[in-house]
Amino acid sequence: MNLRIVGRGVAGLVIKRYAGPFWLRRRWLNKTQWLSTAELEALQLALLQKLVRHCHSSVPYYCAVMKEHGIDPKDIRSFEDFKRFPILTKQQVLQAGDSLVSTRFPRWMMHKARTGGTTGTPLQIYRTLFSIGTEHAFVRRQWDWAGIDFSDRCAWIIAGRRVGSPDCTDGNLYAYDPFMRELTLSIYHLTPKTARTYIKLINRYKVAAIVGISSAIYFLAKICSDADISIKLKAVLTTSENLSSLMKENISTVFGCRVFDFYGAAERVCYIHTCEHGTYHIIPEYGLTELIPVGGTTSRECRIVGTGFWNLAMPLLRYDTGDVVVLSDRLTCPCGRALPIVESISGRDVDVIKTLSGKQYGPTIVARILKEANNILESQIIQDELDHIWVRYVPSGKFTDKDLVDFKQRLVHFLPTELRVDLQRAAAIPKTDSGKLKVIISEI
Repeated sequence: MNLRIVGRGVAGLVIKRYAGPFWLRRRWLNKTQWLSTAELEALQLALLQKLVRHCHSSVPYYCAVMKEHGIDPKDIRSFEDFKRFPILTKQQVLQAGDSLVSTRFPRWMMHKARTGGTTGTPLQIYRTLFSIGTEHAFVRRQWDWAGIDFSDRCAWIIAGRRVGSPDCTDGNLYAYDPFMRELTLSIYHLTPKTARTYIKLINRYKVAAIVGISSAIYFLAKICSDADISIKLKAVLTTSENLSSLMKENISTVFGCRVFDFYGAAERVCYIHTCEHGTYHIIPEYGLTELIPVGGTTSRECRIVGTGFWNLAMPLLRYDTGDVVVLSDRLTCPCGRALPIVESISGRDVDVIKTLSGKQYGPTIVARILKEANNILESQIIQDELDHIWVRYVPSGKFTDKDLVDFKQRLVHFLPTELRVDLQRAAAIPKTDSGKLKVIISEI
């Protein structure tokens, strides 16, 4: 038994479900999902006005913004009025630092996390412990749509859960948390060989659903298909990377269930969930999501600019996530909910790192490895051979020799020894045509 995983499970159960507003918020969300469009917009406006008042009274950065633009909280009477706030970029968040953190809460009440950094530059985000229960209620509603009960066991294959060292080959590749009923399978060790072990574990623990990164679950499904193995699940929930129709069909066929793809930003500004009919719905109770056309007003591709209602510790107003969705022609869904619809989520990195032993590291995993490096503004991995990668990085003005040593140690800590690693210091990292930084470039 992995005591660290179990300990985290106990803490997670308490914080997510019992020390905060989880049950109250869950009942509220069960009702609000059936509101009309007009009712949802009225609810959004009320939550938005409350958030603006909070920012004005306790967030130094927004006090300055409102003063500069002549905005008074009483001026925000419509969504159009709210557009007087400028769009906030990731670079501005980095520069603003602690001035974006509310003075209303003591630091001991806050949880500090970092964004995934799949666009190259991770952010440090603060949340109140109390808000985590609300966050969990939104997540659980996606689980409800997928038909997953509290009693169901879920297997997680995701970058945020590390089990064992990168070169570990023994049984320390998984951990089970009996409190949250979650089986963690190490994504860092996923190979054709370990995939078969994971399949046995899924059967042994009678897992009802798999949750994780799209490319990792697709990889697992391909191994099952090649070995003529079939596992009957209630649902598969994918996130963090693009899910193509081919990937979705393959996963659904192998596991005999529907696939529910969902989108969320670590900055806590937007959620997009999939309903029982396979439709992507923007979650309006979570935040105000603006879709800004990319390449002209007639483009169906739109940038996600989000304002989250619930992270009062570090609220971000009109934050440009850098992610893109494709608009849908549909206005209604057979599910009967009036929640806004998008056709698909696009613009995610699809290259992966491969190793001689068959391991694969997708952009979300790699971003997790790179994101906590000190005083590095941007980073990128380029693979030119099956056993060799270049790590390109842009240091900040505070970067020291110790930071370089720590960065090298972090790469050794997470990456297997079968990969030779060279570092390349750079003044800047070229962006794609859409302005995004690909965290992985594969040349093999």
